[in-house]
Amino acid sequence: MQETSLPRLPWYRLAAVTLFSLALGVVSNTLEPAVLGHKVLQLIPEQKNTALGFTTFAGLIVAVLWQPIVGAWSDRTRSPWGRRAPYFVAGTFLVAACLYAIALAPTFAVVVVGVLLIQLASNTVQGPWQALIPDQVPAGQRGAASGLKAAFDILAFVVGRQVSGRLVAGGSVVGAVSVAAGLFAVVLLLTLAAARERPGGRPAAPQPVTRVLARSFAVDWRAHPAFAWWFANRFLFWAGFIALNTFLLFYMIDVVHMAEAEAQRFVGNMSTVIGLVLLVVTLPSGWLADRVGRKPLVAAAGLIAAAGTAMVLVVRTPGLITAAGALIGLGVGMFLSANWALVTDLVPQAEAARYLGIANIATAGGSGVARLLGGALIDPVNRLLGSPSAGYLCLYGLTMLAFLAGTAAILRVPEQRRLVTRGGSPP
Repeated sequence: MQETSLPRLPWYRLAAVTLFSLALGVVSNTLEPAVLGHKVLQLIPEQKNTALGFTTFAGLIVAVLWQPIVGAWSDRTRSPWGRRAPYFVAGTFLVAACLYAIALAPTFAVVVVGVLLIQLASNTVQGPWQALIPDQVPAGQRGAASGLKAAFDILAFVVGRQVSGRLVAGGSVVGAVSVAAGLFAVVLLLTLAAARERPGGRPAAPQPVTRVLARSFAVDWRAHPAFAWWFANRFLFWAGFIALNTFLLFYMIDVVHMAEAEAQRFVGNMSTVIGLVLLVVTLPSGWLADRVGRKPLVAAAGLIAAAGTAMVLVVRTPGLITAAGALIGLGVGMFLSANWALVTDLVPQAEAARYLGIANIATAGGSGVARLLGGALIDPVNRLLGSPSAGYLCLYGLTMLAFLAGTAAILRVPEQRRLVTRGGSPP
């Protein structure tokens, strides 16, 4: 479908096209930390941080490898239901099955298999779903669509963690996954009704997957140093945020000495505070980034997040930890708006879509390293030093350094418009 043939969408169809962001977010925030945290404490409590870190890292590897492949298949699919819908349906049923498998798992091996399969399932949906915006939303509405997606992401963070935390704290793990699975099914129906995909056209000539992937991920880092420094900033900042986020439940249990049920409720409430701060900060930060520049806001975001992490290192009361979380949320909200705006200035215009896809690897890579590092550090350091808090403090100290190093990296990026590709020119 040509760009000029895309009609303007009414608001309710625009919302429905972007609504899978809410469903995917609620599933991930139901699993982490509430459901996975509970299953780890139930099945393998003596190695809980190691188990959680390595399992979620393995799941992330599946996601990174699978999403480009299923996306390429979707681009070439021709069926009576369109290119994307078959993947939505298949992925939704598999997501629901995996949620219940994890909740009812009798051994930790079953939990690990469930986590790997649910990443396969959710990315079977996510890869094709992300293509709905360029498929069906005209260029003049894509900013609004991106804004709706961001709002649904934040809402999912709050709703997923608040609901699952309270249900798991009350002993209803199956109830928590039922809410997530039910929402996923409802969103599937709304998206199918809104997308109105049409069959037609012949698929593009097939190419070997290895060749497609090799060309997709090629970057001349020396030719584009500004993009390289941006990538480093994104990687380090996101690694810091995920390190704080992933192990917070166990931190509250081991360091603050909360019971599991109390810690589950606390994480849900703190996520609500962070989500509200994100909602308040994100849009004004985008407006401010257009007026004072992207770099100052990204640098300020890193310093604010580092200050919040320093608070976590020294305070031990729930109220002060919540205040630290709000400060970190302020930094994350500023970062989300200004950092992505900066990369849209930096990427080569002729290859913008490919470079933005590569930019997402910084997010996934930072998340993966944070989980791997937490799994490798916390429990071994705690045992080595005979302290329930030493491993957490070691990880969170590295987190603070990551925020500061990310700030140093972004200061190396010159304020400019777009990079020039070979044979191309700036707009």
